[in-house]
Amino acid sequence: QTIYSAGNDLLHLINDILDISKVEAGKLELLPEDLPIRRTVEGLGRTFEPLAKQKDLSFSLTVEPNVPATIHTDRQRLEQILKNLLSNAVKFTDSGSVSISAQVDAGAMVLTVIDTGIGIEPEILPRLFEPFHQGHAGLSRKYGGSGLGLSICRNLVELHGGQITLTSKPKAGTTVTVRLPPGRVIQHR
Repeated sequence: QTIYSAGNDLLHLINDILDISKVEAGKLELLPEDLPIRRTVEGLGRTFEPLAKQKDLSFSLTVEPNVPATIHTDRQRLEQILKNLLSNAVKFTDSGSVSISAQVDAGAMVLTVIDTGIGIEPEILPRLFEPFHQGHAGLSRKYGGSGLGLSICRNLVELHGGQITLTSKPKAGTTVTVRLPPGRVIQHR
């Protein structure tokens, strides 16, 4: 099991490095399709809720009524973004809650992940989306990870023509918001 886990971690690291390399080289192309957004978000919720429950965390999922039945976007890349954000939220939260929500605001699809985790010091926030940056040194030892996840998320969101923002307070949790603009996401009712 240890060998399998280490191999799996190495595979994820290689895939992350390849993704960053492709984006920076301009070689990563989005493959848009009609994506049932409610089903996608609910599916991710079913994946992450048991992980949250293992840590005695409350997990909630909200898809607002104004969310369209489908959006036209790259399924794999949008799921990659949301999986990374939910994984971070669960990993860095020892007590309290994790939530994900989807809504439409001024025509843009807005996806928000909120946790009550360890939070991030203000001086670290500006560097958090840089590759291999993991906050202070103790975090990588305690929680693991490569420090590539948020960098990849930012690159993929920007490739969608969108914007990702992060707000946080130490010991008070983190909110990450992904906003995909209406010009790049074709919504269908």
